[in-house]
Amino acid sequence: MRSDGRSGTPRLRRGGTVLVALLIGAGLIGPAPASAEPLPTTYQPVTATVWANSPTTTAEYRPGGGYTANSTGGDVFVRRTGTGAYTVILEGAATTGGVAHAVAYGGGPVHCTVTAWYPSFLGGDDQLILVRCFAATGTPVDSRFVASFTSVRQVSRGRLAYFVTDQAVPTGVRTIPSSYRYDSTGGVISYERLSTGRYRFHLNPNPDTEVGYTFPMTHVTALGSTAVHCQTGWPDSRQVWCVNAAGNPVDALFTVTYGSRVDLLGRATGPRFASGTLYSNWISDGRISGDGYNSTVGSWSTGASGRHLGTGRYEITFQGTATAFGTALANAHLDNLEGSRPRGWCVVAGWGSAGPDTRVLVNCYAYFGVPANLNARISFTTWPAG
Repeated sequence: MRSDGRSGTPRLRRGGTVLVALLIGAGLIGPAPASAEPLPTTYQPVTATVWANSPTTTAEYRPGGGYTANSTGGDVFVRRTGTGAYTVILEGAATTGGVAHAVAYGGGPVHCTVTAWYPSFLGGDDQLILVRCFAATGTPVDSRFVASFTSVRQVSRGRLAYFVTDQAVPTGVRTIPSSYRYDSTGGVISYERLSTGRYRFHLNPNPDTEVGYTFPMTHVTALGSTAVHCQTGWPDSRQVWCVNAAGNPVDALFTVTYGSRVDLLGRATGPRFASGTLYSNWISDGRISGDGYNSTVGSWSTGASGRHLGTGRYEITFQGTATAFGTALANAHLDNLEGSRPRGWCVVAGWGSAGPDTRVLVNCYAYFGVPANLNARISFTTWPAG
């Protein structure tokens, strides 16, 4: 990957965006809680990706060149507001609802959360996404990261669902407020707490059109400003587990994107995309096997191959998806075994073209930062290059 190296001086833009970022970083105001009522902003479909490649830059900067994009055509900026604390600014992208994800980038034992996202205050038309990054010990640390945001509410094929939980300890089965969820099947989304840090979410079944394509694309990100990591259970178990830096279960908020034949931004057509899972118990002779879906092939279990590069180090190749830039996201996920518990987390170490294909590198760590072979879910999209 490469950077355009551009950085800008802070400038006053629409609606006091910079002012809000500074106040949040100084602790003078806090982000709107996930359970807040919707802000009075008009909905617009927005997709955005961010490769924040300058973690210690104190001035507001424009990150990542072609790896960073905003579907509204506005600029994207990142401001560091404290150690491991960042505000992503999507110009002209203020909207209601949507879902955001973040993952540490670069290969080290760091994990990142999303604290909140919302339109800028003072009548602004920018969308703000707050990201926090933590070392394996749980202390804040400056880090590169990849973030994504989508508020898409219509897909031309496949299935897209996303949601944000609004209570860490819900009573019984809780239906998520409509402003914090979307499902292209038209159904409601609910979730329940099974035990400390363990949740199950409930969606409509996949539509009949997805028979044969049912291996899901699923990503989860912890929502909050503390060192919590969340991951899904077995890809279609619809369970989420959240733990602290020591690997102990903790109740937490989180975001989830779930899809079939759509990319991680909810786009079904246009970009080429793929999503695959590598299974740590399927490692042999430098290979690691798994499942997945690749839009260039049009079916699951084909169009991807994995290599085991060393303990906790994987490379997945998605056929036919080469592009100059693109975006990748990764999570660990649990085994399909009774009594399985989270054993660590995964980060994106890099990605790039290899002839007509894309190779994504992923590193996985046990708690306290020791490399470990874990199950890994990796997704890639060529958006916005197409």
